[in-house]
Amino acid sequence: ASLVNTNGDWGYVTVLIESRDRKHDKWQEFFNDLRRRHLIPLVRLATHPEGNYWKRPYEKEEEAWADFLDRLNWPTKNRYIIIYNEPNHATEWGNRVDAESYAKVLDQFVTALKNKNRDFFVLNAGFDASAPSIPPTYEDQAIFMRKMNEAVPGIFEKLDGWVSHSYPNPGFVGSPEGFGRRTVRTYVWELQQLRDLGVNKDFPIFITETGWKHAEGLNFDPWLPKVDTVAKYYQAAFENAWNINKIVAVTPFLLNYQETPFDHFSFKKIVKEGQDWYPMYQVVKDLPKISGKPVQEHKAKLVKGEIYSSIVSGQSYMVSLTFENTGQSIWNDSLPSGQVKLAATRGGSELGVTLVELPKEIKKEPGQEYTFRIGLKAPLSGTFKVALNLFKGDRQFDSESLEFTTIVKSPVILKIKGALLWKEDFIGNYTLAIKGATGESLQNITLNKNGLSDEIEARYLLPDYTFDFTLEKPYYQSAQLRQTVYAGMNTLDFGSLKPDFLSVIFNPRELWKLLPFSN
Repeated sequence: ASLVNTNGDWGYVTVLIESRDRKHDKWQEFFNDLRRRHLIPLVRLATHPEGNYWKRPYEKEEEAWADFLDRLNWPTKNRYIIIYNEPNHATEWGNRVDAESYAKVLDQFVTALKNKNRDFFVLNAGFDASAPSIPPTYEDQAIFMRKMNEAVPGIFEKLDGWVSHSYPNPGFVGSPEGFGRRTVRTYVWELQQLRDLGVNKDFPIFITETGWKHAEGLNFDPWLPKVDTVAKYYQAAFENAWNINKIVAVTPFLLNYQETPFDHFSFKKIVKEGQDWYPMYQVVKDLPKISGKPVQEHKAKLVKGEIYSSIVSGQSYMVSLTFENTGQSIWNDSLPSGQVKLAATRGGSELGVTLVELPKEIKKEPGQEYTFRIGLKAPLSGTFKVALNLFKGDRQFDSESLEFTTIVKSPVILKIKGALLWKEDFIGNYTLAIKGATGESLQNITLNKNGLSDEIEARYLLPDYTFDFTLEKPYYQSAQLRQTVYAGMNTLDFGSLKPDFLSVIFNPRELWKLLPFSN
């Protein structure tokens, strides 16, 4: 990230996943880390090595890959997938070059991935443009591509972009000013091959492998250019050969390799030389870059809370709504323009619903939750339809609106009825505890000798909602009642409260008050 996002943002990185490593949790955490670091993965699929070659995929393996890749929450909407690697090398394709086989596999992968999710952005395997025609060990790229198109007519039209391995050959030490096949501009020659095959699609280009061998490595090689020269080569190539809009990304081969045979390509010095970078690292880091602006899905799911379906006229409410981030973006990741907020997109003004912002210092990754608290005030009467939406800056989230209808009603009136076991006179002070949609509350009430309270206007209760009510009196067991209340009069009958003899152990003087003969 410090290499590709300096002087820019949202750079690309090519990564390889082997078939034996389809471990969801491992790769999901890796994708989460890419999201945090603003890196877009170009995922190259691989089977697994068997001896000195890579096995071919097994029958219907494209379906297993599609299932695995679709279950991952990707950092961006485009899900870039590279279907294997350099199949015009026998060692990359089951130890035998077979253009027809690769074309059919590529076609199967396009179908499986697109059927699973249209956001998969399917790319070809990069080819070795320098390979000779020596079947079955090697095949010339132009011949290989022609045979692919004969085996599956129109196969290249099905791709979303073109992957190129534009290496500076011969020997990975060619000039950065080279033109044509086997140069840093190999991609230009490849596009001409596609046109010759009748492909008219205007492909975006992804150079996922390129780079120079350098003399420095585990063993110094005097026949190779030194890293200072390679650094100049990279600068020239990025400023000239690769500086066109058609090229989306260039991911040189390779960032860090501490063993043979690729130590002479590595940007990172060998450990024994110290944890440092060769000069081409700094050159690429300092280059001016175009900041990527990848499309991400902004989604949320309401996991707790509701907008009440009935409220009391003139009453004010504070409603808690907990949302889970179910999208691809990190909320509040791109401030200030990308601050996340909850707002009414319809009908909010009548209820006084105001915009609520996620505090700038709070970031929420996919899978995390945040509770927004919105205020509303009921008018005197009416039925109101309101839609709430989350926004990232001025962009509305991709998830559906939270819609609700609420009716303004008259208040709930309570009349409490209770009794005390063994008593004929129930007069006294009681406590009414209430628990429900609006939280918890306590209210002191008085019952007359007949065990009835005065009428209580309970404006804090929601009409048509169910609450848990508890009637309490010292030294008596509490009585519970679950009841739905409605606008207007509601009677809560708790029956008889029983004496709680255990509670008077430490207050024996209260015992006589519980006995039948006491007043």
